[in-house]
Amino acid sequence: MAEFDGVIFSDLHLDASKPRLNELFDAFVDRVEGTPEVACLGDLSEYWIGRKHLQCEQGRYVFEQMQRLAKPARRAVWVNGNRDHMFKGTARKAGYMTRRNRYFGEFCGMQTDLEHGDLFCTKDRKYQRFRLWFRNTPWGLMGEFFPASKGHQLCQYMRSKSQGEFARRDPEYFGIQREAVARQVARGAEVIVCGHVHTPFSRDYAGGGKTGRLYVMSDWRDDGAVVCVVKDGEFKLVRFDGEEFHDFAAPEKQGNYSLEMVS
Repeated sequence: MAEFDGVIFSDLHLDASKPRLNELFDAFVDRVEGTPEVACLGDLSEYWIGRKHLQCEQGRYVFEQMQRLAKPARRAVWVNGNRDHMFKGTARKAGYMTRRNRYFGEFCGMQTDLEHGDLFCTKDRKYQRFRLWFRNTPWGLMGEFFPASKGHQLCQYMRSKSQGEFARRDPEYFGIQREAVARQVARGAEVIVCGHVHTPFSRDYAGGGKTGRLYVMSDWRDDGAVVCVVKDGEFKLVRFDGEEFHDFAAPEKQGNYSLEMVS
């Protein structure tokens, strides 16, 4: 019998250069395989060049582990992040229903908004402009005319220019904005789950006379990750350390994430 009714995770940033994260993901899949409802909310891989990524060992590894989660699930959802939007076709092949920006619908009996989280960072206009350009550039079509090695080189170069870590030093400005979350609550979202900002927290938001709860997950690090699990209709953040799931005392405000938050 599955330990949870649903599991939601994001921001693994899997890469061949970070074998510890592969080990953690192996342990996570071993633990939650068979969960009825599964959702991955983007940045699964450090980058993804498209179908040609499956030509390398790391690409095949990611696909096979994701397939293990989707195959026995009643519902498997994948929403792209800012690093892996070209994983969409591979996610479908692995057994996931895919969404470009967000999954808005029923999940574990609740009306949910499941998304990567970058659309909530509305004050970071420089990133939002880049996001619009990047998402609408036909990288997949271009990739058909270049060898996989060139695709890897291009993605690695673009990742080297990322300003994400700098942005997280100022979460009040660059982080999740109340108004953006409130709009989803007004649409009817009882539960909202996302990642992207790498600093887990949870709090209630109001919008349109309604109330919904936001759960923000962490990125994956050598010592584990904060993910969202569902049991008997209750959503909550927990920390997975590579072996066990632990209660997580989630703050109500975006800030720095440390092991001291584990209860």
